[in-house]
Amino acid sequence: MCEIFPEVDTCCYFCSIRVGLLFISVISITTGAVSLGVIEQRSDVGFDKMMTMYSNVSHVEKSTEAALSQLSNMISSAVTAISTSFMFGGLFLLIADLTDQEGIAQAFVLMVFLNVVVGSVLVLAIALECIIEPVCLLGSMDWLSAATCLVMMVIYLVMWFYFICVANSYATHP
Repeated sequence: MCEIFPEVDTCCYFCSIRVGLLFISVISITTGAVSLGVIEQRSDVGFDKMMTMYSNVSHVEKSTEAALSQLSNMISSAVTAISTSFMFGGLFLLIADLTDQEGIAQAFVLMVFLNVVVGSVLVLAIALECIIEPVCLLGSMDWLSAATCLVMMVIYLVMWFYFICVANSYATHP
C-alpha cells in the first residue's frame, strides 16, 4: 500500500516532515473534535447513536422511501465515525512522531485513507440526498451555499490525501 502514494520531501513546502507530522496530528485531533461538535449540534447524533447505526438500517425493507428516510441518519452516523477516527488517527500520529515508530504512522495512513474513501462516498450521498429529498443535511442553505459546502468538503478530502502522502513519506523513509 505504501507505493500508491507519492513521496514528498517537506510538509507544505516550508517545514520538515517531522514538524509537519506534529502539525497534521494537531489538525487531525482538532478537526475530529470540531466535526463531532458540529454534527451533534446539527443533527442530534452522538457517539451512542453511532453505535446503533446498524439498528437504524436493519429495519429498512425493500421500500426506497424507507431507505431514503434513513439516509440522513446513516450520513450523520458515518460522519460521527469518521470524526472519531480522525481523532484517534491524530493521536496515533502524535505518538508515532514522538516515539519514532513508523508502524504507528502507517496505521494513521491506513485509517485516514479509509476516512477519505468513506468521506468521498458521503459527499456523493449528501449530494444525492439533497437532490432527492427536500429535507437534507444541507437543507437549511440556499443552493449556492450548499454547493460551496460540498466543494469545500472535496477540498478538505484532497488536503487529507496530501497529509497521507506526508505521513507515508515519513513511514517509508524516516
